[in-house]
Amino acid sequence: MLPTVTEVLTLPAIRAAAPEVLAGDPDRAVVRWVHSSEVYEMGGLLAGGELLLTTGLGLHGRTTAQVADYVEQLADAGCAALALEVGRSFAVVPQELIQTARRRGMVLLALREVVPFVRMVEDFHDLLLRRKLSWRRAGEPIWQELLGLVVSGQGLAAVLNATARLADCPVELVDVDGRVVERSRTPGLVDSAARTVAEVRGAHGPVGRLVLNGRSTAGRTSVAERAAVAVALELGRHPDLGSRPSLAQAVITDLVAGVLVSQGDLQARLAAAGWLPPAGTHVLVAAVEVDRRTPASEAVPAVREAAEAVLGRCLVGAAGSTVVVLARGWPRSSQGRQRDAAEQLRARLRAGALDAAVRTIGVADPVSELADVSGAVARAREVITLSRRIGSRQAVVLAQDVAVHRLLAGGLDGAQVAAFVTGQLGPLVDHDAAHGTDLLRTLDAHVATGLSKTRTAEVLGIRRQTLYARLNRIEHLLGAPVDDPGQRTCLGLALSAWRMRTGLDPQTVPGPTRGSIAGQLSGAAPGSPGTPGRAAGWTA
Repeated sequence: MLPTVTEVLTLPAIRAAAPEVLAGDPDRAVVRWVHSSEVYEMGGLLAGGELLLTTGLGLHGRTTAQVADYVEQLADAGCAALALEVGRSFAVVPQELIQTARRRGMVLLALREVVPFVRMVEDFHDLLLRRKLSWRRAGEPIWQELLGLVVSGQGLAAVLNATARLADCPVELVDVDGRVVERSRTPGLVDSAARTVAEVRGAHGPVGRLVLNGRSTAGRTSVAERAAVAVALELGRHPDLGSRPSLAQAVITDLVAGVLVSQGDLQARLAAAGWLPPAGTHVLVAAVEVDRRTPASEAVPAVREAAEAVLGRCLVGAAGSTVVVLARGWPRSSQGRQRDAAEQLRARLRAGALDAAVRTIGVADPVSELADVSGAVARAREVITLSRRIGSRQAVVLAQDVAVHRLLAGGLDGAQVAAFVTGQLGPLVDHDAAHGTDLLRTLDAHVATGLSKTRTAEVLGIRRQTLYARLNRIEHLLGAPVDDPGQRTCLGLALSAWRMRTGLDPQTVPGPTRGSIAGQLSGAAPGSPGTPGRAAGWTA
C-alpha cells in the first residue's frame, strides 16, 4: 500500500521545505519512490509513480516550449509529482510549468525553503518501512476473513459482499474487456466521483479488475489488495466463470510473452478467437500507449471500436501500458497507407472517451507469415520505448522511423560503437568543452535539416554568416566536408548513437560539454547513482 502525495507532504523533511501545491490532486496521486535529479531528459528514465525533486537547474535557460515539454515527458512516464525548489534557478515557478502540470493532471509542488533532498528521500524510505510493517499487522483480520470464504466454498458473491462491507462501498468485478462479471449486493456509501481499483491476476496474467466504488483511502486500498487475491483464488476454483480473459486477450497475452510462436498453434488460436486473416494477407501490428493512470484493460473497448472503424475487423488486447492491435494490413512498401491509418486511429481515439490518455501509437513492419506475428508485437511495443528513449514527441511512430536506433540498441558491441562515435564526433565534443562553443549542436541541426543552411540558421536562431563560420570550423576539425555523401551518412549514424548512449539531445543540452566523449559513452545513465542530478560528462 503506497502513500499519496498528501501523506508524503507530512514527512518532517518535506514539511520543513514549506511545500505549496500549485497543480494536481495530491490526495489521489500515489507515490512509489522519491528521486532527485537536475537532468532535463529525466522523463525517459522514470518508471512511474515518482515524486521528482529538482532545483530547476536543468531548466535554466530553456525556452517556454522546452519547459512545457519537460513536464509533458514526466507526465508521459507516469511521474506522480514534481517538486521545484524555488530561490536557486527560479525566483518563482514558471507559468508554463504550472499550466502544463494542470493540463496533464500532474501534481506540482513549490518548495519555499532549502532542505537537503537526501533527507527527503530518507524520510520517504522510513515511511515505506513503517507502512509495510503496519500493513502486515492490520491486514491479517481482513485477509483471514476473505480467505475463509474462499476455503469454505461460499462463492464469488460472498467474497464481493464481504469486500463491500469491509470497504463500506459497492464492489464489482469486471473482466479484461470491461464487462461486469459480478456485483456486490451489500449496500455501502457510494462515491461516484472516485474509485479504488485493484488488478486481479490469474496463472497466465490479468483476468480482470476489482472496482471499489468509493474514494481511495488507505483502508480501502488495503481491502482491495487482499480482496483481489481472494477473488483470484475463487476464480481459480471455478474456471468456468465468465471472468476468464477473452480469447482475444489470451492470444495477445501469449504473443507478448513469446510463448505463441508456432504457425499452427497461432492459426488455431486466432480461428478460435474469430480472427484469422486469409492466406497471403499481411498482418499489421500496432501498439497504442495510454497514460499510466489509465489501465490499458479499460482502454481496450475504445481502441477496438476505433481500430475496426479504420482497419476493419481486428484482434485487440491489453499488454502492460499498451493496447495491442492486430489488423489486416498492407505490404511494407505501403508505409504511407500505414501512417495514414495510424493517424486516423489516433484522431478517433483523441476524439472519443480516451482523449488525452492516448500517448503514442507504434507500428511494426507488416508481416506475411503468422509465425512472425509474435516478433511484430514485440517490435510495435519497442518502437514506443525507443521513441521515448530518444526524446521523440511524435504521436505516430513507424518501425522505419527508428530503424537506426533499433540497430544501435541491438547486439552491437558497446566498445565498438563508442569508438565509432569518438572517431566521428570526438573533435567537436573536445572543442566545445575547451572553448565553450556549440559545434555539436550546430552539426546535429545541420544534418537534421538535410544540410540546408537557411533552415539550419533558423533552427539555431543565428545569422547565416555565423553558421558559415561554424561549419568551416566543423569541417576543419573533422578533416572532411560535411556535405560529402559518405561523411553525411557516418555523421548521422554517429549522432543517433550518441543520443542512444547518452540519453541526451544535442538541441536541449544547455551548456558546453565537459570531459572526454569516452566518458559520455560509458553507459552511465543521466542521474544515475553516484552522480545525482547530472548526466555523465555534462554540465547541468
